[in-house]
Amino acid sequence: KYGFKSIKSIQRFTFTHERPVSFWQEIASKEYGFWANVNPQVPHPRWSQATEKVLGTNERVPTQIYNGYGEFVAHLYEGLEDENLYM
Repeated sequence: KYGFKSIKSIQRFTFTHERPVSFWQEIASKEYGFWANVNPQVPHPRWSQATEKVLGTNERVPTQIYNGYGEFVAHLYEGLEDENLYM
């Protein structure tokens, strides 16, 4: 989960008119859709994303929608309620 959902570095920003194909979509398109890290209530095909482990403690906590950044990014997803947020 941390390799998939947590950013490691930013090399560049590219603004496009169409949704880009991500690294994970390209190598495992049936497992990692564009919206896969947005809604923890949409399970991965092989496991739940509803909870995550706290690093260093192994404590499981509920995964927050938008990875906890909802107040900053929720507006970016307005109008997409009918899309399957896993794809």
